[in-house]
Amino acid sequence: MEKRYITVAGDSVRVEANWRAITAFLRSVGRDNLQGISDMAQLPPSDMAPLMAACLNEGERLDGKEVRFTAEWIEENCGLAEVSGFITEFLYQMTPKLPAEQTKKD
Repeated sequence: MEKRYITVAGDSVRVEANWRAITAFLRSVGRDNLQGISDMAQLPPSDMAPLMAACLNEGERLDGKEVRFTAEWIEENCGLAEVSGFITEFLYQMTPKLPAEQTKKD
């Protein structure tokens, strides 16, 4: 599995958009459906900070570091550059990838 990082408040932080991060996000916003997760245009802007916190915390956990991010911390310390970087990495990880042998050659 490829590890993906973004810079947050001057630190390189791993982004991990796995099932554990998604369920942590859903619990944090009190929702039990995936509406908006697969289509970022449908995700309410107020959900961005908790989603980002959940994915960064999962990356920190997998790197053996202390979980430290909250939605409030993200809102206070991250600007559009960090959020844009997160969205790029989140979408990259959420896009299905086909094994090379399954791709059609012209």
